[in-house]
Amino acid sequence: MTAPLRLGRVGQALADLFPAGVSVAVCNLAAADPGALWPEERAAVARAVPRRVSEFAAGRQAARQALSALGLPPVVLPRLPDRSPLWPEGISGSISHSAGLAVAVVRRGGPIGVDVEPDEPLAPEIWPEIASAAERAALPAGEPGLWLRRLFAAKEALFKAQAQGARAMFGFDAVHLTLAEDGFDAQFLTDAGAFRTGDRVRGRLALVEGLVLAGVTR
Repeated sequence: MTAPLRLGRVGQALADLFPAGVSVAVCNLAAADPGALWPEERAAVARAVPRRVSEFAAGRQAARQALSALGLPPVVLPRLPDRSPLWPEGISGSISHSAGLAVAVVRRGGPIGVDVEPDEPLAPEIWPEIASAAERAALPAGEPGLWLRRLFAAKEALFKAQAQGARAMFGFDAVHLTLAEDGFDAQFLTDAGAFRTGDRVRGRLALVEGLVLAGVTR
C-alpha cells in the first residue's frame, strides 16, 4: 500500500476513535522537516539524536495540521517541563509517534489523549510492569503479548488525557484496565492528579496498518 493510502487509513481510524469536534492528523517521520521547527521548539531537541529530532518534528507538523483544521493559524508549540506540548489557550491536544508515524489530536474542550504503538507482542519479562495479575488474567482470548501491547497503549493514552499544566505522573498500577475488542474501561485505584480513586474512564482502540491506536476523551 502506498504511503498516502496508508496515512489515509490510519487517519480515518484515528478520527473514528473520537467524537465530532476532534481534529486529527498523521505525518510520516520520513517526511518531517526539522528545519520547520520554531526556535523555541528546536531548543527542546538541541541535544537529541537525529531520530528523536525527526519524531519531534513530525509530531509538531501533525499538530499544526490538526490545529489548522480547527481554523487556527500556525503557532509555536513549546515543550512544557512534563514534556507535553504547550497548546494554545482553550485547546486540548495530544501527540504520539511510533513505527515511522506521528499522530496528533486536538479540540476545543476538555483533555484528550492518544497513543500509537506497533501491533506487536510485548516481551514477557515486562508484562508484570505493565499490568497486574488481575488485568493479565482478564485479557481476551488470544496472544497475551499482543493484548498487553494494546493495554499499554490504552494506559499511555489515559495518562495523556490530563489538563495542560496539571499532568500528574502515575504508574501503570494506579489504574485497573479491562480490554475489549474495540475499547477499554479504566478504573483508578488511587488518586492521580485530577483523577480520584474509583473514577472510571472509557477509551477506544483501533487496529490498522500494523498499528494500535488508543484514544481517550474526557
